[in-house]
Amino acid sequence: MKLRQPLDIALIGTGFRSRTVYRLLFAALHARNVRLVAVCDPVKESADSFAASMGVPAFYSIRDLVRARPMEAAIVCTPSELFHSISCYLSQNGIHHLVEASFCASLSQARNMIDTARERKTVLAVGEQFFRLAYERLAKSIADTGVIGPVNRILSTFSHTGTHNNACWVKFFDAYPDSAQTVAHTMPVAPHRSLAHRLHTDEAFHANFFTFPGNAPEQHPMERFVADMTSNAKAVLGRHSRPGYVQYEGTRGTITVRSAGVWNGPYHQSEGEVRYCTDQALQTNGIADVIYPIIFSQENEFLRKLHIDLPGGRVEYINPFYRPVEEAADAIDYYHAATAELILEFAQTIRGEATLEYSLDDAYMVQMMNAAARESLLHNGAKVALPLEVELESEAQIHAALRARTGIDPLDVEGMLDYTAPRG
Repeated sequence: MKLRQPLDIALIGTGFRSRTVYRLLFAALHARNVRLVAVCDPVKESADSFAASMGVPAFYSIRDLVRARPMEAAIVCTPSELFHSISCYLSQNGIHHLVEASFCASLSQARNMIDTARERKTVLAVGEQFFRLAYERLAKSIADTGVIGPVNRILSTFSHTGTHNNACWVKFFDAYPDSAQTVAHTMPVAPHRSLAHRLHTDEAFHANFFTFPGNAPEQHPMERFVADMTSNAKAVLGRHSRPGYVQYEGTRGTITVRSAGVWNGPYHQSEGEVRYCTDQALQTNGIADVIYPIIFSQENEFLRKLHIDLPGGRVEYINPFYRPVEEAADAIDYYHAATAELILEFAQTIRGEATLEYSLDDAYMVQMMNAAARESLLHNGAKVALPLEVELESEAQIHAALRARTGIDPLDVEGMLDYTAPRG
């Protein structure tokens, strides 16, 4: 899909994620009329080197960038504590923007960002690519066929508790949860670095539990349930690698997705299948007696598609950014394809050619799920009803911590624009 009219964008933030993810996307996006025209970062060396590599001008102040205004839209890829101030400032100046890869620090910041964007009629998108990844897309499509009956429970281990997985559950069920509950455990570990700037001396385990309303209350009055737990999403210290193991449990079978390799290994080291119970199996021992494998197809190290052949026909996911070997100059892998997809959709929404699949209501609910999980921990794992109706103790703690770290009110847009967040 190519935009009918080109869209010029600026990238705000040229740190680790921009260098390792976004730099790889712009050739494929440019071919679809989404054009990078400027970068901005207060660290001059970082901005200059990134700009030179992309052949665009560098800015060192967001105020200077907005005054020059070479762009119609922006991608905000800074430390997340800056998302609120940058988003509100861009909205105030009528600049469409996508914040990536989470929303912001608190619910009050999120409400402020949404309200400002709507008042100024700017498109605000919250970047979330995990529900767009190939296996998640395919699992959703398989479940929608009804082959294993209604999926009423999901068990996930060693994936990504929090924002990314919460978005997956919301989009899988096409519904919002009505309760959250969390337990946690922290233990000391040998000092180690998951990245050059991330030294760890302990490790936390989190288990998040969510209930969702039944999908057909007159037939299935029981609520749907998610159990999501991990001790280490980066697979260090020999822990299980992502995507870990996810089990989608239907009434007559199961969809499974699991990592068969190591963190940072090739994507084809993930595996999946549907375990199905025939009528005969249900009448005897209930053990799944037919296995349908998910088939991974790749070419030139890039995912081409996933597919599975079920009794009702083939179900497949096709990488929208796949290119044959002879045209692979702008090819990107499965993870980057999901990120490019959301940027293209953001651009299409600005042009009136699409609607955001991950809406602001979705993003706000995911933020609320995170807040409810924190609140549950503060109250010894108590169940917290959703949607939240009261001000939270955990939200006040987040604001106090931000103020202590920055010396600025977290809701002070102008003050936070002048704050330079530390980074590795």
